[in-house]
Amino acid sequence: MGRFTTKITSQQKKSHNNIADTTIAILSAGIGPRIKSYEPRSLIKIGNKTLLEHQISAISQCFNDPEIITVVGCKADRIIKKMRGGVRIVENQIYEKTNTSESMRLAFNNSMKNNFLFMHGDLYFNIQTLKNVDYDRSFVIVDTKNMMTEKEVGLTIHNNNATIFSYGLSTKWCQIAYMTGRELKILKNIFNKFDDTQKKMLSFEILNKMISMGAMFRCYEPENMSILEIDRIKDLS
Repeated sequence: MGRFTTKITSQQKKSHNNIADTTIAILSAGIGPRIKSYEPRSLIKIGNKTLLEHQISAISQCFNDPEIITVVGCKADRIIKKMRGGVRIVENQIYEKTNTSESMRLAFNNSMKNNFLFMHGDLYFNIQTLKNVDYDRSFVIVDTKNMMTEKEVGLTIHNNNATIFSYGLSTKWCQIAYMTGRELKILKNIFNKFDDTQKKMLSFEILNKMISMGAMFRCYEPENMSILEIDRIKDLS
């Protein structure tokens, strides 16, 4: 374990109150440029389930009565047709002109819970990724074992808290972030003043902006975590 990551084992006490009051947003509006023949990526088949079905299954095993919001955009009608009950759909109608920040905003503004977790829509992960963490404070999931690819966004960490997200860093962000308390208020303030330029920002740029405004994100590398971004055809193997 790296000196700047925090592991929470299944034996340690975790908060269940926040888990029961959390919106989980899956950001699935974008186009998968590296696997265009399979887009949207949410509908890629892994075994007998789509990627989105795997995500929803893992989420449902970790949270009590979760509010799951899927933000769709590219070929939204295909995703909507495949969806079953228990998941809310929010459409980013300007996905071609915006980025993950706008999908975050749409999910956040439609949330009916008091805590907010977002993840990118191209992640394939096991339940330990979400289960072996403490939901009493805001956090991000990180990877020091090269499960995420070299090209992904990394982060620097001080005293177990994220300090900056950027490309070219060895410790990788797993594209999952949870917000509660002060961080929720900061995010709300950002989205209340959102303009067209900010709608083109990436999700990690929103996290950087939040940190500059005083947000603190604990860094967790959960025990027995397995996570992969489905970005290329060879990832499916």
